Amino acid sequence: MIRFFVFVLVLLFIAGSLRANYFGEISRTNENTLNDLVKDLPILSPSWSRQLGELSSIQEQLYLFEREMRGEGLDQPLAQAFSIHYNAIVSAMVEDRIDGEYGRELLSIHRQLLSRTHDWTQKRVRDENFPTEVMNNLHFFLTELKENALTLFEVADGLRTPVVNGYQVWLGELLAWGGEAGQLTPGTQGRLKHKLEQLERFEFYYKRDGVLSAVERRQLHERFLVLTRDTIDLLVR
Repeated sequence: MIRFFVFVLVLLFIAGSLRANYFGEISRTNENTLNDLVKDLPILSPSWSRQLGELSSIQEQLYLFEREMRGEGLDQPLAQAFSIHYNAIVSAMVEDRIDGEYGRELLSIHRQLLSRTHDWTQKRVRDENFPTEVMNNLHFFLTELKENALTLFEVADGLRTPVVNGYQVWLGELLAWGGEAGQLTPGTQGRLKHKLEQLERFEFYYKRDGVLSAVERRQLHERFLVLTRDTIDLLVR
C-alpha cells in the first residue's frame, strides 16, 4: 500500500508534464522504484533534468525513511510489530477508514515508540523487558485503531479517494522526515503543511454531505493536481 502513495506525486508530476504517449511508456514499467520511473523520461531541458534529480533524491530518502518506520534493522519480532502497526495506519488513512488528523496522531505515536526503541538498542545495559513493553504498546494502539476505524464495507465507494488520501499521507510523512532529518527548512515545512491543510479542507467540503458527485470528484482532483505541482515547486526550487 505505501509504495502506491510514495510514487503518487511523481506519477502525477509526469502526467501533468508529458504527453500521453510518454506517460504510456512510463506506466508499463515493471519496477517499483523511483529510478525506474525516472530513467526513461525524455530530458526536455537542463532545468527539467535538475528538478527530476532533486525530486528523485527526496523520494529515495523518503523511501529509506519509510523502511525505518517499518522497523528495518530491528530484531524480530519488534520489526514485524512495527511493520504491522505502520501498515495498518497507512492503509486506514488511504482507504478513508480514518481521518487524516487521527492518522497523523497515530503515526506520531509510532515514531515516538520507534525512537525510544532505537535509543534502547544503543544502550550498553538494557532493560530486557523493554521489547515486550513496546510490543504491548503497539498492540494497544493497533487495537484502538481497529475499534475506531470504519470497515471498508462502511465506506461508500463513491466517497473513497485513495489517490488524494495517498498524497496526504505522503506529504505528512515527508514533513515528518524533513523535520527529523533537518532536510526541510521551517519555512518550507510551514508552506507544505499549509498545502496539506488546504487539500483536506477541500476534501471535507466535497464529502460533507455524504455524496461525491462526478463533478465534485473532478474538481477535487483539479485542486489536488494544483497542490501537487505547488509542492514540487517548493521541493525543487
